[in-house]
Amino acid sequence: MTLESRDGTFLFLGTGASAGVPVIGCSCKTCLSHNPKNKRLRSSALVTFQNKNFLIDAGPDIRHQALTHHINRVDGLILTHTHFDHIGGLEELRIYNFLQQQALPCLLSQESSLDMKQLFYYLFAEKVHGQNFTSEFDFTILSENEGKVDFQGLPILYTSYNQGNMKVIGLRLGNLAYLTDIKTYSPEIFIFLKGVKTLIMSALRFTPSQLHLTIDEAIDFSEKVGAEATYFMHLSHDVEYEHASSLLPKGIYLAYDGLKLNFEIP
Repeated sequence: MTLESRDGTFLFLGTGASAGVPVIGCSCKTCLSHNPKNKRLRSSALVTFQNKNFLIDAGPDIRHQALTHHINRVDGLILTHTHFDHIGGLEELRIYNFLQQQALPCLLSQESSLDMKQLFYYLFAEKVHGQNFTSEFDFTILSENEGKVDFQGLPILYTSYNQGNMKVIGLRLGNLAYLTDIKTYSPEIFIFLKGVKTLIMSALRFTPSQLHLTIDEAIDFSEKVGAEATYFMHLSHDVEYEHASSLLPKGIYLAYDGLKLNFEIP
């Protein structure tokens, strides 16, 4: 297999925190900004690998994201965890069932699958022809905290960490890693991240948060990883793009909606 055939792209569909930016009812500088890099939909991404499209999470903005980026086919959905801003758009994916005439493959943790059975109980009900028009998923459940899986042709290494009492799955796609909603983690995560060239991780704002790393904490984390480039996402409206970017060390950047990166899987 040629090296080119093992290349992929990573597209930021949304880089905002749970409220998005602008925030409803807010008149702060960032929310009123005309800079498109200060307009942030809820965090989600599109991975394209070997002519297949994989969504990472499907928040409440997924319909708009799919229309904006002409996502006309989805070959798999990866759910990092079950907070609303990451799963609120699951029913919008029903259209892909109609277009592709099959259930949508979905990769998630055992804990997330149990949450799904409570939050979306009707997805697990017996389907009656002509009566059920909900989204349909073919679930692949990760029973371990760390491991590797071939998901519909996409080789994935995964690990886990906590955000409050919520287990979150972190992903490694070759030389790129994606860690959303990271707060509490084992030092062993740096073994998982060894050799990563592109690190993508959440960094809510400069001031402390009970559920997210601050930008300064994320900088410290990034420096331990030693990636060539780090991109912060899941950004709140407290982060104004130009000002915050000017404060970041070399090799660390703020991501923005529509930014596309390349990665390689050796």
